[in-house]
Amino acid sequence: MALADIKAKIKNEAQAQIKALEAENDEKVREISRKVNAEIKEVQDSYASRLGREEPEVARRREIVAELDAKRVDLGVRQQLMSEAFDAALKQMTEMAPDKYVKFADKLLAQAVSTGEEVVLVGKNEKHLDQRWLDGYNASHNTKLTLSGDRLPISGGFVLRNDRIDTNCSWDMLIDDARADIETEVVKRLIAG
Repeated sequence: MALADIKAKIKNEAQAQIKALEAENDEKVREISRKVNAEIKEVQDSYASRLGREEPEVARRREIVAELDAKRVDLGVRQQLMSEAFDAALKQMTEMAPDKYVKFADKLLAQAVSTGEEVVLVGKNEKHLDQRWLDGYNASHNTKLTLSGDRLPISGGFVLRNDRIDTNCSWDMLIDDARADIETEVVKRLIAG
């Protein structure tokens, strides 16, 4: 065999081995690709299945949160409207005509008096409930109520003091009392609705 033939034979054998290795590598690459693609499909199917199961629950939760947000906003609006209404009611009470103001205070005082010898405290800016008013009340109800020189930070009405017990008949307290009842009812309706 000539040197050229030996070189050609070695070259042919080397190329055959290279082709065999390339074919083997191509097969390994195809096998790895099949496995990877199968795993990818399995993961995709798993996520799709999970999403299919969880999507209604996620939507339901979002709906619940949206409803709660809407109720919270509605409650805030109602509270704001109630605050405005109660502020207006307090203003209206403080601006009552003097005769109505005094009649209302007389009714409250008649309900609050227990001994007939209590002390009456009025607000700092009180215009209608004064000594003349209290003297008239005492004369018509046969009581011995006294007007305190101390003034309170209330919008109107009075506080009746019997020793260490105060009966708060201020307009502020009456409004706060009504507000607590009404707010409780509004919250009940919102929760039920």
